[in-house]
Amino acid sequence: MKQKHSKNRAKPYKKTTPVRRNERFSKNYSFIQRSKQMEESHRRERIPAVPKQEYEPVAELLPEIQDDVDEAGFYEQLVTGYNHIPTSQILSSNTEDTVIPVPKKIKPNKEKRSVQINAELETYNSFTKRFDFELSTDNINDLIAGKDVKSIKNNWSALGNVKFEIPQMSEDFKEPDCNEPKDITTSSDLQKLEVKLSICGNAKLPLTALQSQLFYVANNYQDIYYPHRTHANAEDIRYVYCLHALNHMLKVRSLILRNNEKVSALAKSQKLSPNEISIPESFRDQGLKRMKVVFIVPFRESALKIVNIIGDLLFGSQEDQARKTSIANYERFLGDYSGNTIYFPKTNPKPVDYEQTFSGNTDDNFKLGIRFTKKTMSLFSDMNSSDILIASPLGLRMLVTDKDSDFDFLNSIELLIIDQAELFLAQNWENLLHSLDHLHLQPQKLPDTNCQRVRTWCLSGASSFYRQTLFFSSHELPEFRAVLNSKCNNYQGKVRITNLIENGDIRNVLTPIQQVFRRISCSNVESTFDDRFQYFVKHIMPQFRKPGFSHCMLYVPSYFDYVRIRNYFKTEMVSFVQINEYTKKEKISRARDIFFHSGASVLLYSERAHFFRRTRIKGIRNLIMYQPPNFPHFYSEMINLMLESNQNPRDGFGEEMSVNILYTKYDLLSLSNIVGSENAVKLTSGKKDSYLFSNKT
Repeated sequence: MKQKHSKNRAKPYKKTTPVRRNERFSKNYSFIQRSKQMEESHRRERIPAVPKQEYEPVAELLPEIQDDVDEAGFYEQLVTGYNHIPTSQILSSNTEDTVIPVPKKIKPNKEKRSVQINAELETYNSFTKRFDFELSTDNINDLIAGKDVKSIKNNWSALGNVKFEIPQMSEDFKEPDCNEPKDITTSSDLQKLEVKLSICGNAKLPLTALQSQLFYVANNYQDIYYPHRTHANAEDIRYVYCLHALNHMLKVRSLILRNNEKVSALAKSQKLSPNEISIPESFRDQGLKRMKVVFIVPFRESALKIVNIIGDLLFGSQEDQARKTSIANYERFLGDYSGNTIYFPKTNPKPVDYEQTFSGNTDDNFKLGIRFTKKTMSLFSDMNSSDILIASPLGLRMLVTDKDSDFDFLNSIELLIIDQAELFLAQNWENLLHSLDHLHLQPQKLPDTNCQRVRTWCLSGASSFYRQTLFFSSHELPEFRAVLNSKCNNYQGKVRITNLIENGDIRNVLTPIQQVFRRISCSNVESTFDDRFQYFVKHIMPQFRKPGFSHCMLYVPSYFDYVRIRNYFKTEMVSFVQINEYTKKEKISRARDIFFHSGASVLLYSERAHFFRRTRIKGIRNLIMYQPPNFPHFYSEMINLMLESNQNPRDGFGEEMSVNILYTKYDLLSLSNIVGSENAVKLTSGKKDSYLFSNKT
């Protein structure tokens, strides 16, 4: 449970600009136009016949070029270096030869084939509309600036208050329906939403109202921000995003395979290799890299559940033994991703939510590539040949920082799913931010994809605007909103669930005590770190020097703040003991004993230590929260430790107790989780600098 990799949290996160970045999306449009002109010219030129040969339906790879390519010339090589046709074979022709000959079909199967194609086109209707829509330079600039966004609010039965933020594109752009959808109860309901038939037969129906509404939004390819994930609805949410991800992946694969057959037939009709023919514009169906879906989850246990759900949707419910034959490397997967459940003591048991969070394999360093073929699903595939990646923030960061390999596989991601985001705060939030900064960057090497098959918006560096992000957390925090606002630019818009919090966690406080909220004045967000510390030194520290002051716990959510206060205490010779996530068990027991028996006046306690251990600290008479907790239920947990049964009757303090919470106006979301949305607004915008909450009778 010790997060050794998180020691670098002593420094605040500063976004580093990636090495390769497309600052202007329009600068590559000239290369795209040049590519189109070349393809058009090849259509108008007759190529002499050569001896008939048999070729594989998959187009050959692009020619290798030097690894060190400057940014300005990269895409020029990408769009102009695709064709292998010798110039000596290019001859002039009349305009009547501009039509590409289509191979003739056997007459008896012609009608049947036509019906099949029409059915396929209907199936891919919304899918193709999304990825065939071309964004203009003005559209991209408006998306970056956040201009012309239409806001629609609605109230759905299961999701609650739903806010649609839809960018206004061209007149051709059709806005999604914002009315509450019907529940999905039968297989035909899924088929109407364009779910693959192979999935419809294995899906567990009926879906709940929550699942139906989430899937409806996800199927419209809009970003989702759902900050109300609980242990009760966790599996329902996981099932929905696995269903959507698999459906998307199968559509991508089916479209590519179908076009491969058409390219192969076209090449045979011209008696050329598929790599030598000029492929029509309508055949653009790929990104620069193969991987399309990324799951970011906190533990291996989460990855195990995702793989099992995808396996159930693909092959139906199976026992582990049967699953080993249908999923390649499944036995190895079970060995690596199951088991290793931590010990939960029977005496002095941990809270229920703790056991639910840490059940199963809680290792947070993993990455798993998944590849789909015609009949199998292969685990542990290479990153560059994988369709799906399941990784933790730490595992993904290690991939992108590995000097021996590149992170080009993250260039063409079309679906990003972030689940249990609140747990990333306790692991290392910087790992997630660093990994997200490496999505959709210019590749280091020329991709192994035929450029004639790559979508133009991917060549122009605009793939981030075609990525859908599904973000799930148990509550709202500024960090979560920042990810959605700064790193999600889906051109089809966002859907936020904006339910107000009526009571907050303060209603779970059992200790009869007054709770004082003290507001700190801040001029801007950047100064909150220093302003909070200066307020603490000026207004709180003098209490530590008063005669008889003891049994004070200083609860610090941020590890960076924790280190700063610890160093200050050492400089000022404050009598204190400390417990953080790196403290060994023996030292924790010693610190608790010293604090309980008044050997030290202050206990410096980090939030991450409480998250990973849930230690029951006894003897607390004065509680100071340096900042509102990132995990709302920790608020009541800490105050309930101050019950009379946990006090030292021989400390001589009687019933003297106090609770102080320091906050700024930028802690609005954290305060809402504790005191409710209405009270949080009063705390942050009221005229007073301190507010009192009391549950004394």
